[in-house]
Amino acid sequence: MKSAALALLCSTLFASLAGRLQAADWEPLPPLPEPNGGFVCCTAAGKISILGGTNWNGGVKNWLKAFHECDPSVMRWTHVRDLVSPVAYGLSVQNEPAVEFLGGSDGKAPIRKLLVVNPVETIALEGLELPSAVVLSAGGMVGENIVFAGGTDDAANISGVTNKTFEITREGVRERAVYPGKPFAVAASAVVGDELFVFGGMNYVESTKDVVNSAEAHAFSPAKNAWRKLQPLPAAARGMSAVALDAQHIYLAGGYTSDFTADALIYDVKSDKYIKAKPLPYAAMVALVKLDGFLYCLGGEDRKQSRTNKFFRIPLKDLR
Repeated sequence: MKSAALALLCSTLFASLAGRLQAADWEPLPPLPEPNGGFVCCTAAGKISILGGTNWNGGVKNWLKAFHECDPSVMRWTHVRDLVSPVAYGLSVQNEPAVEFLGGSDGKAPIRKLLVVNPVETIALEGLELPSAVVLSAGGMVGENIVFAGGTDDAANISGVTNKTFEITREGVRERAVYPGKPFAVAASAVVGDELFVFGGMNYVESTKDVVNSAEAHAFSPAKNAWRKLQPLPAAARGMSAVALDAQHIYLAGGYTSDFTADALIYDVKSDKYIKAKPLPYAAMVALVKLDGFLYCLGGEDRKQSRTNKFFRIPLKDLR
């Protein structure tokens, strides 16, 4: 009898341990060089790059211009250089091996260029003048072109949000089909296949001079120049982050509902459904990047007038 009980106990402990080994938790990593949110974030040459951003000190908002890299093989942050001017709230474009981003603001005016950044210099794409409303926009690289929608001309201009859509081609910038929902900013977006997927965001209500969160979700096809309506989010949210896990699934996490949240969902592109997923390691409007089988969670706005320097990662297979 004792032998049977011992065997059962061992079996239970083994099953529990196996479950833990199979489903890893978020791993804490060396923190960012400083609290930061709104920075440009992407991967380049096997490293994680962050450019600019914002933080707060004594009620004063600071606009940052540092270029930092983290090499996951040694897990250490390196200050590459300072940019000529600050930048925040731009749209990063994954285009190895360079760091590319468009729009954003320097804290005084919108940046109306597509910029290519390397450790030595910053190059502005000549002959390309962006619309002013490329601050807090949604977008990404669809095929060989960049598609973006929504946003405003200043992070503080909540009444200036737009529902216009643009595409950058070899010939320049052209306006495309208008986003079918309300004008928005701070939405989550990811590219899967030949479409740009956009989730949530904030809308401005003229009658109350205030913002409301959105649950709207749509996908844009540049080839068809058309938006299609998706299943709305289970709860309205702004400031979520999105990462395409594969050709069918998008991880959506964080942001602000009635407060900052760590909640996460996985959207299934084929079934047009959401399922609950592994939450973030902390509640915030974070940056998310994917590299070598891991999802990295960086910094973000964790409270009003506050930024965090937290940095975590988790194997992609353990997000579901």
